[in-house]
Amino acid sequence: MRPVLGVDGGGSKTHALVADEHGEVLGFASSGRSNWEDIGLEAAGAALAGAIGGALAAAGVAPGDLAASAFGLAGLDWDADRPVLGALLDPLGLGGPRRLDNDSFIALRAGTGRPYGVVVIAGTGHVAAGRDPAGRTFRTFGLGPMYGDFGSATDVAEEAVRAVADAWTGRGPATSLSRLLPPLAGCDTPEELLQRLSRGLVALPEAAPLVLRQAEAGDPACRAIVLQAGAALGDAAAVVARRLDLQHEGFEVVMAGGLFAGRNRLLETTLADTLHRVAPRATPVHLTCQPVVGAALEALELAGSPTTPGVRDRLVASSQGLAVSPS
Repeated sequence: MRPVLGVDGGGSKTHALVADEHGEVLGFASSGRSNWEDIGLEAAGAALAGAIGGALAAAGVAPGDLAASAFGLAGLDWDADRPVLGALLDPLGLGGPRRLDNDSFIALRAGTGRPYGVVVIAGTGHVAAGRDPAGRTFRTFGLGPMYGDFGSATDVAEEAVRAVADAWTGRGPATSLSRLLPPLAGCDTPEELLQRLSRGLVALPEAAPLVLRQAEAGDPACRAIVLQAGAALGDAAAVVARRLDLQHEGFEVVMAGGLFAGRNRLLETTLADTLHRVAPRATPVHLTCQPVVGAALEALELAGSPTTPGVRDRLVASSQGLAVSPS
C-alpha cells in the first residue's frame, strides 16, 4: 500500500508524519504554529506546507503518491471552518482522500488502543471530545469558561490570582500563593502583583504547576482550586460520554495537556470520581505519545488499512524522539 500522511497543526507547532501500513515512520518534519485564528490563513498555510513538504521529502514520497492524509487542526472549531482550511491544502496536490478534524480528535486517537473513547485536554485551553464505536463524534466548544469550558492551566492560574486577592482582602483564607506567586511575575509582594496585573503591566503567571504542588503540600486554597478543576474536567468527559451514549460502555478517557504532566493525584482522582458517576466503566489513561500519531492512524484507516494494536504500537515506538517543537 502507498504511504499515508498525518498532520498535527497546533497553536505552538506543526508536526507532519509519513508512515507505511505497518506503522513504520518514513519521514517527519516540524514547523511553526498553524492555528489560523492566531496567525491568519496565509501564515497557517505556510506552516502546514513547510511541515508537510519536509516530511514528504524526508520519506522520499511525492505528494500525489499518498494513499490518504488526515489533519488535526487547532482553530477548526465550526463546520464552516472546514472548507476554509481545506483550501489551504488544495495547492499541495496530496493524493488520496483526506480528513480534517479539530486537533482534539487526533489526540484521542493517539491515546487510545481503540478508535473510540473520550479525550480531555487541559493545557493553555481546555476541550473534551469523543468518538463512539460507530464513528459518531462530539466535542465541547473549547473556547473558555464563558462557553462552559473551565479547567485549563490558564483557568487554574487565574484562580491562583483570585486566591491571592481573596487572601489580601480577607475574603478567603491565607495561602502560600501570596508568597510564592508574585515572584513568578517578577513582583515582590501580593499587592504589587495585583496592581500590575490589573493594569496589564505583567502577564498572567504560569502558575498551574505551583498550584498543583502546593495542593499536594496541603494548602487549602490550592486544594480548592485543584478540586474545582478536576471536577470540571471530569464533568466535561461525562458530558461527551452522555452525548455519545457511552455511559454503560468500557472506554478509555485520554488525559492530555500540560495540566496532567505532573500526574497530580488529587486532580486525576477528582476527575475520575466525577466521571464515574456517569460512566462507571471508563478508564482514565495518559497520552504518552505525540498527537500526530493519531493523525497517522486516522490516515491509515481512511486508506482502508487495518490499524491493529501492533500497527499502533509500532507507530508509537518508531515516532519516539522525532517530534520536537521548533519553539
